Amino acid sequence: MLRFTVFLSFLMIFVQGWVPCSAQGERLSVGLVLTGGGARGAAHVGVIQALEDSGIPIDYVVGTSVGALVGGYYAAGWSPEAMWELLRTDEFNARISGEPLHEFQFKSLDQFPSALELRLGARNRDVRGHLISSLPLDWSLMEELGPASARAGSSFDSLMVPFRCVGSDVLAKSDTVFSRGDLAQAVRASMSFPFYLNPIWLDGKPIYDGGLYNNRPIDVMIECFAPDIILLSGTESEPSDFLSDDLLTQIEALIIRPTEFSNEGDIALFEIVPDLKLGTLDFGQSIEACEQGYSKGLEFVELHGAELPRVAKTESVALQRGDFVRGIRPFAVIKTQISGLDFKQREYAHSIIRGHKEEFAPSELKRRLFLLESDQYIGRVYPKGQAVNGGFAVNVDVSEARDFKVDLGGGLSSQPLSMGYAAVGLSHFGRIPMRASVSTAFGAFYSDIGVRMNFDFHGDLPTSLQPIWSFRQWNYARDLAGFLERDVRPIFCNSQESEWGGVFLISSGLRSKLNLSFLQFNSIDQTYADWIFSSNELTNIDRYKGSVLGLSWKRKSLNHNQYPTKGHHFNGGVKRFQGTYKSDFNVFDDSLQRMQTINEDVFWRGNVHFESYVSVFESGALGLIGKACFSNESLRSTYNGTIVQATAYAPMPGSRSVFLENFRAFNYLALGAIADCNVLKGIHLRSEIHAFKAGDRIENGAKGPRLNPEAPLFWMAGFRAWKEMPFGPLSLGIEYYKSERSPLFFEMLLGYRLFQESPRR
Repeated sequence: MLRFTVFLSFLMIFVQGWVPCSAQGERLSVGLVLTGGGARGAAHVGVIQALEDSGIPIDYVVGTSVGALVGGYYAAGWSPEAMWELLRTDEFNARISGEPLHEFQFKSLDQFPSALELRLGARNRDVRGHLISSLPLDWSLMEELGPASARAGSSFDSLMVPFRCVGSDVLAKSDTVFSRGDLAQAVRASMSFPFYLNPIWLDGKPIYDGGLYNNRPIDVMIECFAPDIILLSGTESEPSDFLSDDLLTQIEALIIRPTEFSNEGDIALFEIVPDLKLGTLDFGQSIEACEQGYSKGLEFVELHGAELPRVAKTESVALQRGDFVRGIRPFAVIKTQISGLDFKQREYAHSIIRGHKEEFAPSELKRRLFLLESDQYIGRVYPKGQAVNGGFAVNVDVSEARDFKVDLGGGLSSQPLSMGYAAVGLSHFGRIPMRASVSTAFGAFYSDIGVRMNFDFHGDLPTSLQPIWSFRQWNYARDLAGFLERDVRPIFCNSQESEWGGVFLISSGLRSKLNLSFLQFNSIDQTYADWIFSSNELTNIDRYKGSVLGLSWKRKSLNHNQYPTKGHHFNGGVKRFQGTYKSDFNVFDDSLQRMQTINEDVFWRGNVHFESYVSVFESGALGLIGKACFSNESLRSTYNGTIVQATAYAPMPGSRSVFLENFRAFNYLALGAIADCNVLKGIHLRSEIHAFKAGDRIENGAKGPRLNPEAPLFWMAGFRAWKEMPFGPLSLGIEYYKSERSPLFFEMLLGYRLFQESPRR
């Protein structure tokens, strides 16, 4: 017994000599302050990891902006290892960029060459005050921090680690400190960086990024917790950031101000400041920032370890975290409600998220909220969870979208194929939501103008009615200019068409629509002889006037309009044509003469198109494209008139702008394979090959056009490097078309080459 007492005495002396103590003999308390700094804030995770690995306790956490985000997750029971892994995921990038993961993207099924969208208020002439959608971030905070907040009884002192975060009350021109309530909401308010994220409204006041008035909340740490030691993890911008080319980094340097602090007490203050050369939005380098934070944290411990308290290495933290996490209930939705809209507007929103259903699996509700935000009448969608018996009640605060929209886009090409695009739209979110739009594309090769109205009817099966009018024109050349050449080769075909009518759409699923259309159309195709292009007397003029009744079903989940790497696309349908076909053409016999024919024409045309992409490794994807067309239409009076009327297979950007005779037919089957690899910092290498087999090849016989059932197999191939830019993809490509007059096609293209769908092609 005596030996044990002596041993225990020596042990106590040793421990007291190794662990710094307060005047009362207790372990010194440590508070961690996390500053703002955008993407640089990922270094906080590395700093926390280094402190835990070194046995340095963290008794309190105070954060602002991104520091509130990291600190909130840590206080909610997330280990630094778990946060580190989150930073590696596409999910994190989606939160920061405002672009949801592919499975939660619900873009228009129609393709438009728009690269920039501006939303304005027609009534009050305001412009949207933030750059990105906050829904990916808002949902993840609610889902991941909400259960921990409920576990703590909405008291931030009862989290795994007592926590405070700081926001900015711009009306009072002062900071505001969050100590209780919804943890997710508090963290989100603290990181509402102006111009990037919309603010959070609390008690009728907008709360912005905490760094506006207190980016170093050391005073908050002292006032709330008064620890013996304060560790400051600093990731603010440097004075040199004023010279940065990054706009948001410049804004941060202008408006975020560090807090002046004078330590007049007995509190020991240490700073851990990683050397970070990152812009505010360089979140693609979050792992590098973590590593630098970890290295700087270990360096700090090595220098100041003797002045800091220690606990058993990670053991007590792990136990503390385990005890807290075991008491957290899973996030389960048992009730949903919508606020922020009037009664009729709420009915429309409920029809999208199926509000008559009370219980949702979180993933299903998440999908439907993203679907709701993608709707043209809906602006902001902000979900807030409240713990109730057995789960969470989710209140979805919804705002009406700004009613005036402007779209700009197009494509700049090294070939004479450049085009611009502009569209304006006005919407009314009333008893029957409606919108009207006018769009135009303009260029030497292709131009169009279209007017469209849309009346939407909500219900269990949403439907819409679209009256439309449009006009478009193509100027096809036999051969395009060579790479970087400016001169357009002589025009082979000038094709014009217009139509008016209506389309009835039924939303048969989250990504699919059933279309029933009836259109009146009028087309004029003016083609030239191969050997002369200047005389109007030597042209063929084919006029086709009539109506088309169509039924189709479309499902689309592609992640990109022009160069997809994920998702699927299916489009199948049938059309019935009825009209009058007039042909005015030249006859070359002993003497040159003109002839005219008039025919009544009735025929059917059907097509099936599918496209599918799957990831084969982290940065690569494989795609498969197939298309089948079938028709009972008859030959026209001339070969040119027949080949122009036939349906083209045009899967590559260049093929949509070159007149490819060998890839046009009434009936055909085509199949293609695509490989796309992201090789370096968003630069993709894309290769593809396609095979085309016509059921009957259209040929130019001695007495006019004819069908040859022994049609050969034709193929095309392409290779392209492309990268997504702020105003559309930039690409450099080469394409080859077997047996065409000019088989090679070279092009540098910035933007999109997308055209209005023609009802007769």
